[in-house]
Order: sequence, then C-alpha cells, then structure tokens
Amino acid sequence: MNYNEENLKKLFVDSIEKDNLLKMVLSSVVEKKEDAITKYTIKPILIKEKIVYQIEYFKNNKAFHKNCDRVEVINEILEVYSNFKNINLFTTNCDFSILCNKGKFHVTSKSKEACNVKIEQHNKKKEYLIEEGTPVEFLVDLEVMDSSGKVLKNSYNKFRQINKYLEFIEGVIEELKSKKLIGNTMKIIDFGSGKSYLTFALYYYLHEIKKLEVEIVGLDLKKDVMMNCEKLAQKYKFNNLKFIYGDIKDYEGFSSVDMVFSLHACDTATDYSFLKGLELNAKAILAVPCCQHEFNAKIKSTKESGLKENLSSLTSHGILQEKLSSLLTDGFRAEVMELCGYKSKVIEFIDTEHTPKNLLIKCIIDKNMTKDYFDKKKEQCLKLINFLGIEPLFFQIANRYFKYKD
Repeated sequence: MNYNEENLKKLFVDSIEKDNLLKMVLSSVVEKKEDAITKYTIKPILIKEKIVYQIEYFKNNKAFHKNCDRVEVINEILEVYSNFKNINLFTTNCDFSILCNKGKFHVTSKSKEACNVKIEQHNKKKEYLIEEGTPVEFLVDLEVMDSSGKVLKNSYNKFRQINKYLEFIEGVIEELKSKKLIGNTMKIIDFGSGKSYLTFALYYYLHEIKKLEVEIVGLDLKKDVMMNCEKLAQKYKFNNLKFIYGDIKDYEGFSSVDMVFSLHACDTATDYSFLKGLELNAKAILAVPCCQHEFNAKIKSTKESGLKENLSSLTSHGILQEKLSSLLTDGFRAEVMELCGYKSKVIEFIDTEHTPKNLLIKCIIDKNMTKDYFDKKKEQCLKLINFLGIEPLFFQIANRYFKYKD
C-alpha cells in the first residue's frame, strides 16, 4: 500500500500518542555524509515509574543515547524520518515495514493479536558472574560483601571491577577453547598479584562455579601480602591456589602454562612478565601496563630522530611526549609479541576510577602465522625503532623467541 506523507506522519504520531509503540527502527540512510546519523532505534522505557522514549543513534560507528518525552520524540521522528530508506514500526496490534524512495512511501503491514506494551526498567538489576546476594567468603573477608552477601556501599566499584575482569577472562578462555588450545584444565600465573582480589575471584569462578580443574599462582614482591594471601587460600580450602613471594624473572614453579596475566606491573616489569610468558610457552598472555617510562627516558636522551624531526610539536612539550611514549611503548609490545608467534590486540580493559591505566594487551598464540606475515611485522618494527632513534628493551630480550630466525 502506498502512503502519502501526511498519512505516514499520522501513523508515526498515533503510535506515540496512543501508547501503542513497541519499537521503531530507521535504517539505510538516503545520503551518506560525513558525521551523518546512520541508524535510529526508538523504544519506550520506564524511569522512576515514568514512561520516556529512549533513542539510540549511530554516528561514525559509535552509539549514542538520549531520553525524550512524548512531544520531543514525535518532533525527532518527524524531523529525521525522511533521511532513511527503511523504517520498521512495531506496535501493539500491527507491524509496519516502510520503504521510502524520493518522497514515495510503500507500506506493508502485518496485523497481529493485540498485546500490551512491555516497558523495560531502565535501571534493571545487572546480572554478574559472581552474584550479589549470595555470600562469598573471600569477598566478605576482603570487605567487599557483608555476611548476608550484600555488596558494601564503598566496595561497589571493586565488586563491578571483579565481575568485569571475570567476564573478560571468560571470553579469553572461550577463545582458547574454540582454537583447541586448552581443554578443561588450566595452569595460570598472576604476576604482581598484590592483595589478589582478582586472583581469588578467578580461582573461585573457574573452580567453584565453572568446575574447571585449575592451578593458579599469584606472585608478588610484597612478602607480607603474599603470606596473608596464602593463609586466606588455605582458610577457604582453595587447594590449587598458591601465593609466592618473588620476582617474575626468577619464577620456576611451572614448566609451561596456559595463561599469564600481569595487571599494572610498573615500567619494564611488564616486559619481563611477557618474557616469562614466552619462556613458559603460554597460550595467552595478558598485560595491563603501568608507568611506561622507558621509551620516554630514551627519547629524551636522543638528540636526533625521525620522531623529533617530524613530530616536534609533540616532543617539545614534556607532558605530550610522555603520553605519546606510553602509547608507543604498548603498541610496540603488541607488535613484538606478533613476532613471537602471537595474535595481539590492544583494547580497553576495565573503566573504573580504581583503574586509570586500562589499556590491555591481549596476546593469543597463533599456530598459523606465515613467514610473509612475520617478515612484514619485523620490517614495521625495525622502521619504528629507526624512527624513534632508540633500542627498546623488549625487542632485545624477546628476540630469542621470534617465530622465524634470520
């Protein structure tokens, strides 16, 4: 059926004013322009017992959200609908598919049995891997929960951080399983485990909830902290969770491991955690670096380089050079790990006020790397070294683990 513009506008307005709207999707933009909004999704939600309309729209591959009242959402729809070729309108008694072409509107409709508008609570309870409301002994002792399982107000950020961490690790484990790199047993090392909130949580989740056979070791240079963590592990009868006082470089407890992670190891300690992971032939190596001083110090002491010559607008400002150096350090680490036969990704890890350093380098062993790919990566690394005018530590110490030798 063909609609004229007035009939189409009435259809949109009636769906809102009569509270019939379930969902509306506008897609396939008519004219692709820079910064153009490419898709709209509109649906009613409930905030503090009041119905509002949530608009999700996409621009430059990023999603944005805003909430509108009834008048505002009608005005928004009438303003933007002509920018799209496809409109899908879902109401309580009929679904409409609308094709727009040069001012002509072809509408197909499918009647259905009338239903009520089911409006989602905007702030619905978040589902966590470790659930709130069920007391977990180690979280009670670490003052994240009380004895009833309620998360303490001042510890909610820590509780969310622990669960986000577990969600991420679960994704890595599923990736390792899908690539047939692991089965149902795992050996894991946490370098620089500190107070070990996350180490305890990982053991609890994998062993107690997922029922995997795991051995986990937490390693740190704080002797008293490691002794306390070891006592807690014994108290909870976490028999395959061990805490050891010592340096990353000296660890010899496992001959091989499935996963190594290092959160917030300072400066070149991250490089040595990568090196130990390579030495142990780890299937996955994960690091959230901190305090990346090496590149900055070496760039400062270099009189001439391609970096200083071409990016003097950055290197002449100390704070900008420092930030640039941090990014270069982590980008270079990811590239060198590829030379060692790993597929690397630099991603955002956990966004909380407790974790300002939240770039994570994720490296998964790649059994299919070709010599051509390796050669291109090595050429890129050497070009970057030449451009910076420095010799990075990680390139030196990881060299013996390169997948292909000259």
